[in-house]
Amino acid sequence: MMQRHSFSIYDASAGSGKTYALVKEYLKIILTSPKNDAYRNILAITFTNKAVHEMKSRIVGSLSDFASDTPSPKSQDLMQDLSVDTSLSIIQIKTKAQQIIKHLIHNYAAFDISTIDKFTHKVIRAFAHDLNLPMTFEVTLDTENLLIEAVDAIIAQAGEDEILTNLLVDFTMEKTDDDKSWDISREILETGKLVLNENNRNEITHFQDKSITEFLEIKKKLAVVCEDLEKETIVLGNEVAALIEQNGIDVKSFSRGTFPNHISSIQEGKFNPKNKMFHEADDIAINKTAQDRALIEAIIPDLLAILSKVYLLFEKIHFYKAFLKNITPLSLLNTVSNELAKIQQEQNILSITEFNALIHREIQNQPAPFIYERLGERYRHFFIDEFQDTSEMQWQNLIPLIDNALSGQDEYGDKGTLMIVGDPKQSIYRWRGGKAEQFIELSKDQNPFNNPDKKLTQLEYNYRSYSQIIEFNNSFFKLMANEFQHPDYKDLYENHSRQKVNSKTGGYVNISFLPDTAETEEETTDKTQMYVEATLETINKVVEKGFEYKDIVILTRKRGQGIAVANYLTEQGVPLLSSETLMIQNATEVRFIIHLLKYLKNSSDIDAKAHFLHYLALHAQDELPVHDFIAKGKELVQETEFENWLLQFNLDLSFQNLRKKSLYEAVEIMVSRFLNPELRASSYVQYFLDIVLERDIRNQAGVADFLDFWDKSGEKFSIPSPEGTNAVRIMTIHKSKGLEFPVVIMPFAEEDYSRKPKDKLWLNAEEETVGLPKVLIDNSSAVEGFGEDALELYIIKKQEELLDNINVLYVALTRAEEQLYIISSRNLSNKGELPKNNMCAFFINYLIAQGVYDADKLEYELGNAAKLSSTEKHKDESKTIPVVNAILDAKNIKIAQRESLMWGTHQQEAIEYGNLIHEILSFVKTKNDVDLAITKALENGLITIAQKQLVHQTIVEIVEHTALKNHFAEGNRVMNEQTIIQKEARTIKPDRMVITPDNTVFLLDYKTGAPNPKYELQLTNYQYAIEDMGYKVVEKALIYIGKEVVVVQF
Repeated sequence: MMQRHSFSIYDASAGSGKTYALVKEYLKIILTSPKNDAYRNILAITFTNKAVHEMKSRIVGSLSDFASDTPSPKSQDLMQDLSVDTSLSIIQIKTKAQQIIKHLIHNYAAFDISTIDKFTHKVIRAFAHDLNLPMTFEVTLDTENLLIEAVDAIIAQAGEDEILTNLLVDFTMEKTDDDKSWDISREILETGKLVLNENNRNEITHFQDKSITEFLEIKKKLAVVCEDLEKETIVLGNEVAALIEQNGIDVKSFSRGTFPNHISSIQEGKFNPKNKMFHEADDIAINKTAQDRALIEAIIPDLLAILSKVYLLFEKIHFYKAFLKNITPLSLLNTVSNELAKIQQEQNILSITEFNALIHREIQNQPAPFIYERLGERYRHFFIDEFQDTSEMQWQNLIPLIDNALSGQDEYGDKGTLMIVGDPKQSIYRWRGGKAEQFIELSKDQNPFNNPDKKLTQLEYNYRSYSQIIEFNNSFFKLMANEFQHPDYKDLYENHSRQKVNSKTGGYVNISFLPDTAETEEETTDKTQMYVEATLETINKVVEKGFEYKDIVILTRKRGQGIAVANYLTEQGVPLLSSETLMIQNATEVRFIIHLLKYLKNSSDIDAKAHFLHYLALHAQDELPVHDFIAKGKELVQETEFENWLLQFNLDLSFQNLRKKSLYEAVEIMVSRFLNPELRASSYVQYFLDIVLERDIRNQAGVADFLDFWDKSGEKFSIPSPEGTNAVRIMTIHKSKGLEFPVVIMPFAEEDYSRKPKDKLWLNAEEETVGLPKVLIDNSSAVEGFGEDALELYIIKKQEELLDNINVLYVALTRAEEQLYIISSRNLSNKGELPKNNMCAFFINYLIAQGVYDADKLEYELGNAAKLSSTEKHKDESKTIPVVNAILDAKNIKIAQRESLMWGTHQQEAIEYGNLIHEILSFVKTKNDVDLAITKALENGLITIAQKQLVHQTIVEIVEHTALKNHFAEGNRVMNEQTIIQKEARTIKPDRMVITPDNTVFLLDYKTGAPNPKYELQLTNYQYAIEDMGYKVVEKALIYIGKEVVVVQF
């Protein structure tokens, strides 16, 4: 049995079978373990939910295949591999797999393969109490909106908090003076993002205890410092001028007057760092004819010495001014942080961006065994996939747990292990904290663990692509290595991008350029048109060769480009799948519901009314032309008139009623009234109903709240794409990571890297002058002039950006299995030079290096374009889920208000029935009241329609009973259930007293159950009480109401 290394690192380029390697190592651990539940002690972390699903299904799939009698050929190969590596026989693997599968199915929750965020979430839940978090907190992924809410709340406080108000007003003024937009919320938002992005964590800690007032102090101080420094430069400028003058040097002796002009610009305070500067003696050009050359040359060292002081001062001035531009939003950092915390607390949510920081602050320094105890699991083996996307903080948080596992042994004497798999060339998430450098350092000689046993393995074969694609990428990215100055990055592409080919030979790469056009404004829109047309042409070419639509993916760098392609292809009738085409907010029916909701919120919203009338005109009536219908509906401002008018078209709707309903009910009614059954069943409408329900339950949102939410977040929702459809896929390169496609088309391959928005930079500052150790500066070429530190940082940043851009390109070009089409544009200057900083130059330089570039040729082919892979005609496998149409209608709900309708025993029924009759009789004064009493009983829900006849019969039997004729005769005063208060403050309440005009009384009481003499005594007591009041009781009767009526007179 081979010994595993404690810490193994797999450097896995694209398509090199890293999931296979992970699954194999995972299976080795669980198959060789003496116990059947070794999976409980393994934590596998990967980057996306899709990858989690793939890994889980591969492991479970392999195990169940091993356990079956006829494993597939693939599984047989894997079993052979495992057998060699583990010294287990095939039979042993089979029986062990059967035992594990049985165990795993019963404890599936302990089968821990999860995304890093899910694992962090688990840790936070376990420590919620210690972190002062409510146990019920919800996780929100929508940090952007939280931030917008926080910034809005801060701006809304203007006018209350004086210091804040002044700050915001000054900031607005500054921006207006700079001729920028006066809207400050965007800048505050950008700065707020720093709080959320863990890349700035260390820098922000320096600001946490600073108040706005302290920032204002720093701002004032720096403004004064800049003024003083500017004065100094003028003094020095004058010194240079004086030196020239004292030596009697003629200003005209300097060639073209360049040097004297430079000096006077300093004297006048108009120095421009972009103009020529003078550092060496040779920089100062002297006219050949100058008489005083020797004099000038003698003082040149002095001149240069003074100038170098001037330049240093200007470096400082420009540095401070660059910081002053950012100081106002920075001074609001804490205000933003506090506001964010407040919102999260109020809404009982925790933003996912806080996860890593929380653990880092609170949990990371706890001893590992304590953390395990809380988690309820002790992990011995760790797998981390896509390591290049793991952020520094996430890695730091995992180190203590892993170190603990690697240092110890389990009860069988096996030590813990860690396997990380990654590819720094596919690190494209720097903006989220994912850093390629982390993997590069580990694969060199860095080891954060106490256990020194570490091994690096290269996965060298590419199993994904055909040989032509692999060879193209090998030679292309080797050439790309020359773009880098940074030794690590250079080495990455020089020595780690070459892959060995597999048995699939052939394949095809096509690089084409759009015809050259002059650069003008309208031109850019035409260019997009040219790209989308070229894309369609390429799709048609590919389909002609026998590929299906579903084999093709179009990758774009930006979402907007994807949308442009999608719109054009849809017009041209090409079937598509993209998150844009599947966006909920683009669905007509959803738009209709949103407009209707807007109208409910504000009935004078003409725009919303017109939109929903437009929908109704098209789909719900055919009497009037669309425009007439809309115009007529808009005229009717009175809502009741509007409703009556809609009734003519069988559109029965009370807006007032809808407004009274809960949000979900209102939307459900709209859907059932206005959408035909096919549309109701559409995934868009169903998913929209889910969103509405969730908002209604979670936030008790009303219409207005929901519409606010929809404005902010509507575009984020798209229905997941069904796998089985035969359609071209369009996605961004970031989304495509980890996927593969037979044919990849990449239009718009001409990204101008210099135009990309740049991150701001944190530069070191002198604490005594600035009052802060670090300051925030906009990243631009001006930074090169802020001193050596700044220059160094600027170069590092530039290299990082270049790496990220080339990595994105690497991810895009390695998705292709069989054919790759790159559509670019040459962007040559008027002189025919290649553009700098543009992706298209990479392709042109490659073609030049291959010796095939020709200025007149726009299309280049490598390999043979014929289709090689076997064709299977597409079968549409997408299934439709039947929709449930039942909608709750309040009219169909019956409420049982009487226990009688729920009890089953006879005796109980009889008693209940008696009580019921008794209650109805309290409405009856004379026999003429019987029908009215029954109607009242029905209205009050005392009886149901089904019981009406029986009850009517019983009551008539009592009222018309011969012995009770006097009791229900007309012309008397009837008192039902009147309370009589006696002397000793005792009360009695006879069921029925009838008082005749001559003050005689007929007394009656209703009872249920069997006749009982104690009731007669009770009635006699009533008689005394009534006679005490001066009446004469002439008849007493007890009525027992059960299945039949019994009357007892005495």
